[in-house]
Amino acid sequence: MPFHGQYTVEKVQYPSHGETVSGVLFRPTNATSPPGVVITGPYSFVKEQAPLQYATRFADEGYAALIFDPRTVGESTGQPRRLENPKMKNEDMVAGLDYLSARGDIDVSRLFLVGICQGGPESLDVASYDNRVAGVASVSGYYRDHETDIYMICAGCVAWEPGADIAAMKMPTPEQGEALYKARLERAKQARELYDKTGEVVYQPLVDPKAADPNTGSLAGLPGPVVWSWYGPWTLKGFENRYAVMSDLDHFDYTTVPGVARLEKPALLIHGDNCMNAAAAKRHYESIPTTQKKLIWNNEVSHFQHYDKPDCVDRNVGDIAAWF
Repeated sequence: MPFHGQYTVEKVQYPSHGETVSGVLFRPTNATSPPGVVITGPYSFVKEQAPLQYATRFADEGYAALIFDPRTVGESTGQPRRLENPKMKNEDMVAGLDYLSARGDIDVSRLFLVGICQGGPESLDVASYDNRVAGVASVSGYYRDHETDIYMICAGCVAWEPGADIAAMKMPTPEQGEALYKARLERAKQARELYDKTGEVVYQPLVDPKAADPNTGSLAGLPGPVVWSWYGPWTLKGFENRYAVMSDLDHFDYTTVPGVARLEKPALLIHGDNCMNAAAAKRHYESIPTTQKKLIWNNEVSHFQHYDKPDCVDRNVGDIAAWF
């Protein structure tokens, strides 16, 4: 690119289901009516993490890029705090499209969605039913089906060390994974019942550097050194390391399978063998009915490097912008 940083930075707010979503809009200075893109991040994200890395680069590509804190998280309102509910995040994404459409300085015929990790398949899901979306891209997606949920739980039990090949991790057995999954749902059910009865919210750490025991699991939402390798440093930057345990009922109840199988919009998926459950990414891609779809398979980088590794993000944004 011939220049960088040719954009304005505007803190914005917009309504979503009775609450106020806080976001940041990066708008290119060299375009009078730029296309818009709403960027959604990984599980438990705040806007300053992966979404920020993608937004500034999309602004340099000429897009008005909107990032946001989901309701109950960061600077956005909503109770109980730190509720991980993917359906609510989808609603906040749609509200972001509403906001861009109402500004009057965005080309509403060119509105796009980009998601990283869990935000990827969520963006595909929203694109399947919101007619304003002109195209969508998913990067290193956490593709929401049961197998991938079990994969996520089992990955927390792996005593990974820096430099080891994540794709070669020895995971707990499927039976152990199913048992840990059921135990999480039972804890979440008890936490929801307590909240409904007393208003008390049960919290546990979101991330924990220790590998979970494959038989007893962990109380953390995303345990283990693999996840800690990326999320851990954020706990030193004001990242709120907790989640509402009852969230697991909402989280595991949500699947992206039906929506993606109805997707008729142009769709780009970026994934690889070292990303989360590669088999699920291929299944989702194959289920997309549109012929306007593309799969970029990159085995040179790992899942979390897609979040903020500069050369990786540069390449991803370039590929996505070219596709759009």
